[in-house]
Amino acid sequence: VRLFKDANDPKRVAAAVGFSVRENKIYIFKAKAMINASGGAVNCFRPRSSKEGQGRAWYPVWNSGSGYALGMQAGAELTLMENRFVPARFKDGYGPVGAWFLFFKAKATNSLGEDYCANEEYLAEARKKYGKYVDAMGTAIRNHLMMKDMKAGKGPIIMRTHEAMDAINKSFIEKLGEKEAKKKIKHLEAEAWEDFLDMCIGQAGLWAAKDIEPDKTPSEIMPTEPYILGSHAGCAGFWCSGPGDIPGTPDHYSWGYNRMSTVPGLFMAGDVVGASGHKFSSGSHAEGRIAAKAAIAFILDNSDFVPTPRKTADEMAAELYLPFEIYEKNKTYSTDPAVNPNYIKPDMLQARLQKIADEYFGGISTWYMTSKTMLDEGLKQLTVLKEDSNKMGAANLHELMRCWENYHRILSLEAHARHILYREETRYPGYYYRGDFDFIDDDNWKLFTISKYDMETGEFAMSKKDYVEMFK
Repeated sequence: VRLFKDANDPKRVAAAVGFSVRENKIYIFKAKAMINASGGAVNCFRPRSSKEGQGRAWYPVWNSGSGYALGMQAGAELTLMENRFVPARFKDGYGPVGAWFLFFKAKATNSLGEDYCANEEYLAEARKKYGKYVDAMGTAIRNHLMMKDMKAGKGPIIMRTHEAMDAINKSFIEKLGEKEAKKKIKHLEAEAWEDFLDMCIGQAGLWAAKDIEPDKTPSEIMPTEPYILGSHAGCAGFWCSGPGDIPGTPDHYSWGYNRMSTVPGLFMAGDVVGASGHKFSSGSHAEGRIAAKAAIAFILDNSDFVPTPRKTADEMAAELYLPFEIYEKNKTYSTDPAVNPNYIKPDMLQARLQKIADEYFGGISTWYMTSKTMLDEGLKQLTVLKEDSNKMGAANLHELMRCWENYHRILSLEAHARHILYREETRYPGYYYRGDFDFIDDDNWKLFTISKYDMETGEFAMSKKDYVEMFK
């Protein structure tokens, strides 16, 4: 949950510290080089599913922004943290739609049967603001066009699964005959259900609960709450050195060991690598191997370094277990331990965090819309929340974990908001909108936004790096 700097070399990280969620133990890992391969940030924004369904998210709920927070604590530079992903998925279950679109050739329409991506009025309006990117018809633009129909009252948006299955059925009968076609279709349906039970068991459960058979009944789809990540359809993360063996690589793309952050000896892989999206799981695995080999080379080249953490083990333990101490000292002050003027429980603080993000940083309640005035107000409220987070109380190890997840989400979310504020354009329409700069501005903003967090002062230093197109 924490990285600690070296006592002798303030640029280097000496130790990574965590705790057990089963017994009262902390773990201190000292190393000459480290690889941060933690996940993205989920449940920063208020989710569409609430109460008993709150755990139903598209991205893994245990990805709490730890990877971003760890690197930020060490002073590593971030890039493109304004980026987010808002996938259009089956409503409430968040089951994957790719198989239905690509394999089963299903179509999504509004409830009147119209293709919202073919609405010329919407497209012409979008081209004026977002230019050539509209005709490329990426996922963000599809979201934008979908929401135009939803705002016009033409929803719900429907994935016509039944029509796709009917078309496949007819095709199989024509090719194979009725008897063989039935066998083939039965096998195909079994594969489809297995696919969902593998990837998103909640979607299969929701369909069963709502008496929906996808081969007979269409299903709703809609955009989810935002997620911050760097490996799937997102590119938010740390500014890392690329490979040095590609001709024409500019100096600011490759300055050292492959996948090393701006902190010497701190390497990144997967979700936390910025400007390196669409890796998915296989690419993240490959990136991990690249980072590991580079880290070994770094260790061999710096073999005389002896990691010496600035803090003692007792000081580290005191910091990690502080929410325990706060709770134990104050729990008898109130009759209900969940409500106490001297501490706040992690679930309550998370609800406040999500409310701020949702209402000011472009969440679902504002149709992903924000602006300078909204971001400024949200950041002001986030500052107060950060003060209150120092008074989180934990009654057990599970709540202690939740406390630290909140610390990490707060840092990740602040970086996200500050990058959106810094970039004065709407780079990802359909994922977020700057109401005061609702256009794509390639002349001034086709570049990398950079930030560096100072843990001592709590300040962010913002800057830019040029985008150099290496492959055309």
